[in-house]
Amino acid sequence: MANTTENPLTAYDLKVEYLENPSAIDVEHPRFSWKVRGEGRNRVQSAYQIVVATTREKLAAGDWDVWDTGKAVTNQTNQIEYNGALLESKAEYHWKVRVWDEGDIRSEWSVPAKWSMGVLHFSDWEGLFIGLDVGQFEGNKYDSLYLPPARYLRKSFSVDKKVKRATAYTTALGVYEFRLNGAKVGDYYLLPGWTDYNKRVYYQSFDVTDMITTGENVVGAVVADGWYSGYIGYALLVRLDKVRGFYGENPSFMGQIVIEYEDGSEEVIASNKSWKASQGGIREADILMGETYDATQQNEGWDAPGFEDSLWMSPKVYTYPNGRLQAYPGELIEERERLTPLSVKEPKPGTYVFDLGKNIAGIAELKVRGQKGTKVKIKYGEILNSDGTVLTENLRMARATDTYILSGQGEELWQPKFTYHGFQYVQVTGYPGEPDADAITGIALSSIATDASTFKSSNGMNNQLYSNILTTQSANFFEVPTDCPQRDERLGWTGDAQTYCRSASYNADVSAFFTKFLVDLDDAQRWYGAYPNFAPFPYSRPDQYAPAWMDAGVIIPWNMYKVYGDTRIVERMYPGMKKFMDFQADASTDYLRPGGGNNWGDWLAVDEQTSHDFIGSSYYGYDAKLMAEMAEAIGENEDAVSYMNLFNNIKKAFAKKYILENGYTTEDTQTSYALALYFGLYPHDLAQKGADRLAEKVINNGNKFSTGFLGTKHVMLALAQYGYADLCFKLFQQTEYPSWGYSVVNGSTSIWERWNSYTKNPDENSSLNAAMNSFSHYAFGSVAEWMFIHGLGIDTNDEGFRNIIIKPAISKEMGSMVGSYESINGLIESGWEMKGNRLTLNVTVPANTRAEVYIPTSKIASIKEGKTKLNKHEGLKILEVIEDEAVVEIGSGKYSFSCTWKQ
Repeated sequence: MANTTENPLTAYDLKVEYLENPSAIDVEHPRFSWKVRGEGRNRVQSAYQIVVATTREKLAAGDWDVWDTGKAVTNQTNQIEYNGALLESKAEYHWKVRVWDEGDIRSEWSVPAKWSMGVLHFSDWEGLFIGLDVGQFEGNKYDSLYLPPARYLRKSFSVDKKVKRATAYTTALGVYEFRLNGAKVGDYYLLPGWTDYNKRVYYQSFDVTDMITTGENVVGAVVADGWYSGYIGYALLVRLDKVRGFYGENPSFMGQIVIEYEDGSEEVIASNKSWKASQGGIREADILMGETYDATQQNEGWDAPGFEDSLWMSPKVYTYPNGRLQAYPGELIEERERLTPLSVKEPKPGTYVFDLGKNIAGIAELKVRGQKGTKVKIKYGEILNSDGTVLTENLRMARATDTYILSGQGEELWQPKFTYHGFQYVQVTGYPGEPDADAITGIALSSIATDASTFKSSNGMNNQLYSNILTTQSANFFEVPTDCPQRDERLGWTGDAQTYCRSASYNADVSAFFTKFLVDLDDAQRWYGAYPNFAPFPYSRPDQYAPAWMDAGVIIPWNMYKVYGDTRIVERMYPGMKKFMDFQADASTDYLRPGGGNNWGDWLAVDEQTSHDFIGSSYYGYDAKLMAEMAEAIGENEDAVSYMNLFNNIKKAFAKKYILENGYTTEDTQTSYALALYFGLYPHDLAQKGADRLAEKVINNGNKFSTGFLGTKHVMLALAQYGYADLCFKLFQQTEYPSWGYSVVNGSTSIWERWNSYTKNPDENSSLNAAMNSFSHYAFGSVAEWMFIHGLGIDTNDEGFRNIIIKPAISKEMGSMVGSYESINGLIESGWEMKGNRLTLNVTVPANTRAEVYIPTSKIASIKEGKTKLNKHEGLKILEVIEDEAVVEIGSGKYSFSCTWKQ
């Protein structure tokens, strides 16, 4: 379609620091981003103009009193730094953007967006950290749990003037829910998030203007232990000296509401000694153990006007934490889905089991009616015992039980506030009468929305596998990338995160999520340079780091750079990454490093074990390679040369020790070939022989894996690189153990920790390791990286998907495959179908990008785009022919190619 003034580009999806209309930013020069779209092909942004104003009215009137870029001639649409007047603490800003297209035709202004600055100066904080001392634990820390009640805090205040704007800034040492005039503020859970509280404490900001009323108002907060002072991970299981309270003993809340009146005056309602404190219905609350709510002890109306609080106590004031107060930089935990049970069964009298249909992380909402004091217990599980009750052995020390005690006041609806669980099944006991299916509703919680991709193939098993990957990522991208959401662990394991991070970026926009996690990782770096096994890092067993786990400190920033074009995160992490590389160099001899640390190795590999030294040295080489690229990206040119020289030296030493003249590795495991090939450590003349041997080993193993967390992802990526597309598709569609399909045919709705976590044959399950058997563990879901980069062929030729590659690894092993990816520059679609010997390839490229499309055919003259032969196409041409593959460059738009497939 020809470009006219009636067909301009449109700017949409405006964000600041990866967030839509963020309510608190404390970045001095926040970054802007948007996408552009427009009808027709080859649509390009040639320039933009950003304008910023202090009010929406000024923005609309053209009074851009903060920043006006003027017409900036560039196609850049993201990572654009604010460079206007000094941004003020707590101020709100409004912005919009317009763009010019390839014909210099200007668009309309975008829909206005906004952001608010956070509390930039300590002097702006007036609140104190307040709580309530509920006593100390006096039992044996290993034999009994200490689950103190939540603390309730309230303050009544009056407003007698017209409010212009009211903003709340709230945080806690612990987890909190903020309330105003009887209602919860915001839709988030487990605020303010998990950090190393000795280094930073995040706060949230809420616009509460519409919640303030004339006359009496009441602000309230409920605060509980959370990650700050509750049970975390496996500390109780392994009987550490400290099993809870790793950051502090008592939770506390701090907040303030800044009220700006129409007359220009301002009032601050801040947490202090004038507030009142008490206990209430929440008798126990713990992330791992669960929550107990006694509705007979609830203080009805405690957070609303008119409540009598004379019996409430003065709060205890706590000192400010060592950690700096900062605005939360990531995505907060929200309700992502509600699940209605597929069935309700009664395996034992009075025991009811609800099947939610898939394995989620979150909570259950209970609907019940009964007599006062009736106690309903809710247990959670991922699978069932042979008798139909929920299996809880794999939860280890996590009690994972919620309890509700009825008030007896009609129908009661309750959900816990300060815990979460990993589950597909909900077991209810003590329920008065026989429950209907709607007595339980599953609420899936997550920090992310898994809506960035679609995938469908001609193999139904693979489609279910994709669904399982999304479910498991959602369940574990929960404040940090946890290993699992159900047992007494739920830690941000770095090995899992680094091996899966690229897959994660296809399934969700993880830009803000990983921005936050990398702060955790940087905070957790050991003084001697290693990144630890998980982050945050509240405690450790004797060994604090491991090869392929600690490397997350390099691999995740590199992926942020490749996927989002983010150099700022590289600059932020760079000092720590250099320190890490120095740590590795110090531990190395002749450019090879030993395994070192607590060697997890190729975790849960089958039959074959790759040595820790091989893994350590291979990752060291990969780190050096990535460091060279990142150093160049941020202008550290001398470092770039140095790290590339280091990589080459490691490569030589690695080949000398581990690679034989026939192309075999000395280890001769699938993982050894996969890592060496993918990391670029093979001598050029031996790489194909190494790939051939890898393929031979896979075939000799019945087209199945012998790999664990580290090797599995890299096997298919390496094979795809060296011409083994058919074999990749055989692995992808395999259903025998060990394979992804094995879990699907055995009924999985999620990705398992083990290849054989469960089987439909109950006799086989008796041999499984219940203590280490998670049914929601995303590491093996790293196949998503191959699915999108090779199966669909969607990749980036540079950083940030501006120059796109569409190169599907088409095979007659699969009839069709279609999918999409919402990149930082817009929607990319790729789909292919084989009918006989005819191939159809459909592609969509977003505006302001270009793509190289690789069309596999031995008959170049057979290629058509639509109904037109490519050699007669006015707008397209073949860039080059590589063996049996034609490379066509295209601009934005939708394309349909067809050809005779290569023989």
